[in-house]
Amino acid sequence: MKMFVNSVIFKGLASFFVPSEKGVRFACPVLSLLFARLGALMFFFIFISAFFCGCHEKMPHGKYPVIDIGNCAGNYQRVYCSDYFSSMEIIPLEIKKECLLDPAPRSITLTDELIFLVGTEGIGFSQSRHLYVFNRSGKFITQIGNIGNGPGEYSAYGVSDIFLNLDKSTIFVTDNNKIFEYEFNGKFIRSFPVPSLENSILSHISYVNDNLFIGSFSYRYNNNEHKYCLFDHNGDIVKLFPAYYFIDEKPGVRNSRGSTFNPFRIDNNLYLKDYENDTLYTLAGMNIEPTYVFDFGKYSYPVGKANNDGQIELISVDGGYKRYMLMGQDIIVGTPKYLFYNIQVPEVLPRPKSRPDYFHGLGREIPNESSVRGIYDIKKNTAILLDTDVFQQKGIINDINGGLSFFPKCYVGNGVVADIWNAENMKEILTEEYFSTLKIKDKQAHQKLKELLKILKEEDNPVVVIAKLK
Repeated sequence: MKMFVNSVIFKGLASFFVPSEKGVRFACPVLSLLFARLGALMFFFIFISAFFCGCHEKMPHGKYPVIDIGNCAGNYQRVYCSDYFSSMEIIPLEIKKECLLDPAPRSITLTDELIFLVGTEGIGFSQSRHLYVFNRSGKFITQIGNIGNGPGEYSAYGVSDIFLNLDKSTIFVTDNNKIFEYEFNGKFIRSFPVPSLENSILSHISYVNDNLFIGSFSYRYNNNEHKYCLFDHNGDIVKLFPAYYFIDEKPGVRNSRGSTFNPFRIDNNLYLKDYENDTLYTLAGMNIEPTYVFDFGKYSYPVGKANNDGQIELISVDGGYKRYMLMGQDIIVGTPKYLFYNIQVPEVLPRPKSRPDYFHGLGREIPNESSVRGIYDIKKNTAILLDTDVFQQKGIINDINGGLSFFPKCYVGNGVVADIWNAENMKEILTEEYFSTLKIKDKQAHQKLKELLKILKEEDNPVVVIAKLK
């Protein structure tokens, strides 16, 4: 491509000249003057053409930016909140018997005025999930919906996914086979069925627009030719998207490999990601377009593809295969500037030491050093994996107000992201000894944090933290 552009340019320049006895002369005085005036401009054009062609040639996978995880192997970096955020606000949530949340709420989403949190009650198969609403000051507003068999009541397991329709100020809640829509004050509006295909129910559902929704089918049994499904508010399928990647599961391989992550939205764009397909897609109109590629290098997971004849070529994988892998329920949080993600690091690579993670299924914390967080800078096309701080916290070290390490759990919009802090961890870690390890940037915010710590109890509701991107 570069040679072709340069060839065209120089052939065009050659037309300005004709041979003479004394060498090369300009064809006419007008061209001579024009060439003199535009010579520098033409040289600049040649340079820019070569530059952009060179950049294109250096970008793998054609036009799709590559998130290079493979070359981050073992190279963990400590980064600080002041490098990414201009301000940080802490919001303690009101404590009432009607809204007692577990230490690590399953999901969070926000509007300009409200906070929606899914809290989990019970352990293991006795778990149930409920949706709670607080205002942006942390005051409890209401619980949305309830478990039961009546109108507006979801199944015994409770809330699965939540997603907003900001055009109408409503929120959607899904359980195994239905979608419920409520007003922000908890008033029930309607419910409708989720479509099924070959006995496979859609999950990880999100609102698109104009009463259109999208969800994903599992292909873990290798008999489902479709992955994503657009459907309407009547539960009727509008369009099916084929599944191009298939895995031949063997004993010991986790069956969640056929699943997907929760869709996430950056402004007006909705992004989709399979567990084992390393491509991040954007829903564009009625089509799904590749947008970013996660490159795990030699640690990429081998998958099978549907060939030109439509036959599935399966790749056998045993349970001992170790690779880099995106992981977590809300694994990717996207903003216009950055993608924040969670990576499972293979055992053959070094891992940063970290504090235990809280696991809902067990109801307790257990060590999980295989999980490493990372940041992709969209503009610079660079990826990093994060090291932990001296107290083995995961995430971005908080030098703004001195609080716990920060890592976004949702993008609110307008450059605002949110995280959730565990009250017990705050009481345990945020001591004068810890503060002394930081160069705190916002003294006023730090003082507010210290005042909260004086009254905060370990059993209190989590604290919501809102940060503004630079």
